[in-house]
Amino acid sequence: MTPRNLILIILLLTFLLWYVGDWAYKELYRDPRNEHTTTITELRRQIEVEENNLATMTHFHEQNQWLYYRSLPPAPNDARQYSSWLLELLLLSGFENSSAQEIAITPAPFGADYGFQVHCTGTFEQLIYFLAEFYTAPFLHRITSMTLTPTEDNEDKKDFSMTINALAMNANFNPFRDENQQVTNQLSILWAMGWHFPRLPTNDLTVYRVIADRNLLRSARGGIDDADFTYLTGLPQIAGQKEAWFTVRTTDALIKARLKDTIRSGSFEGRIVEIHDQDIVLDRGGSRWLLTTGESISEAFALPPETAERIE
Repeated sequence: MTPRNLILIILLLTFLLWYVGDWAYKELYRDPRNEHTTTITELRRQIEVEENNLATMTHFHEQNQWLYYRSLPPAPNDARQYSSWLLELLLLSGFENSSAQEIAITPAPFGADYGFQVHCTGTFEQLIYFLAEFYTAPFLHRITSMTLTPTEDNEDKKDFSMTINALAMNANFNPFRDENQQVTNQLSILWAMGWHFPRLPTNDLTVYRVIADRNLLRSARGGIDDADFTYLTGLPQIAGQKEAWFTVRTTDALIKARLKDTIRSGSFEGRIVEIHDQDIVLDRGGSRWLLTTGESISEAFALPPETAERIE
């Protein structure tokens, strides 16, 4: 073998070893290492995200454990007792032909959303009592829709149809619950503890009774309520005394009133007890109503009794 051939062979082997070594380094070490590093980095990122989510959920549960106890019981058979509570409240409100039935169960990540259909016949006063009790109850529920139809035999009574949704949270959703703790019936526990969660401006039922005095179906029968079109348009001071000026847009009439005067328009009747720069306070049936310039009388806001006392 000539020196020239020997050198060529050595160069060829050197090139081959370099090529094989480079391939082995990339395929057997560098690329797998980079892949593992990327996988580890992604896993660490996911762990950090999940830890943050867990911390957020833990904080949420620490601050809102009471939500679980306000939900319907997680067991479907227990949750359906809510329809019995609805029926009992309907009867307590004085409704006739009352019925409350479960119509749907929608799965949710934290439990289930129960739908109930309610039918009853009664007056607006009975409806007001029902709504006041409904929104004072501690349950996680809401009225999603309501329709009313006049009855043929009695114009004071209406047929009401309501769709109600109530939330049932899974027992496992509460991480602070003992695994050996038996799932109890919150419906009876909450009432026994006297829990109430009012979502109304005031608990005084007399404040809302005035709603029943309005004919809500007048427009449906071809008429209008002038109270909806009587606006507080000005609070001028005439001869040293403040006045409240109302414009009736249905007739373009201007009503001028002073302190202690009674305003009558459509279904509304109230006495002016206070006049301020931009607002007035009306007394209607012993309850106080706040009306701001530019609003119609029907938009008057019922003042809670404690607020009315502070104003006095």
